[in-house]
Amino acid sequence: MLPEDNILFKGINTDDCKRMIACFAPDIRKYKAGSSIADFDGYSDRIGIILSGHAVMVRYDINGVRTIIESLEEQSIFGAFFTFSISKRSSLEIVSETDCEVMFVRRSEITKRCENACPCHSKVVENLLELMSEKTINLSERIEVLSQRSIGDKLISCLELIEDKTPEGRTPQIPFSTTALSDYLCVNRSALQREITKLKNAGVLTISKRKFRLLRPKEQ
Repeated sequence: MLPEDNILFKGINTDDCKRMIACFAPDIRKYKAGSSIADFDGYSDRIGIILSGHAVMVRYDINGVRTIIESLEEQSIFGAFFTFSISKRSSLEIVSETDCEVMFVRRSEITKRCENACPCHSKVVENLLELMSEKTINLSERIEVLSQRSIGDKLISCLELIEDKTPEGRTPQIPFSTTALSDYLCVNRSALQREITKLKNAGVLTISKRKFRLLRPKEQ
């Protein structure tokens, strides 16, 4: 995937996009699965864009308990600029789930006033604000999932959100392993596995590897 295909440069023609990318002097790096991409120490002015692969934002509390905050797919964006706040009692890290290619751009390069006041620069700033809005929506959705009282309700709420965002004609797919999903839902892995089995036996859920389907009463 080319950097100019990213949502940050949406609405900008290819020539202008290439010129702006050169102006921003991006740092493009490749990471193996399981590698640490960023820990936000020293990254306060850097924005990361996933060009290919899948990564997760992970939070570790003072006891070392791991929680997945966000799944970062291709075209996702991350950085201290998007985390709203980072508690001194915990740390955040971006970890690659698969081999990843990431482009880093300094936020100051994007938000600084362009000498030529070019429309394409203004469009990038507009896209950046749109991405911040999307991050807020994602945070609200995560709160909705975690506010559910039972493990089963948390799981179903999460799967419904994934299902709603899956393009028509495609099979919804969980972006996590069972272990990672338990970290995302903040529940015990064994308890989550038992709940998945329970829902499958009840005819509420069908799942093959990470692909799934929720069965409503009328479909059963």
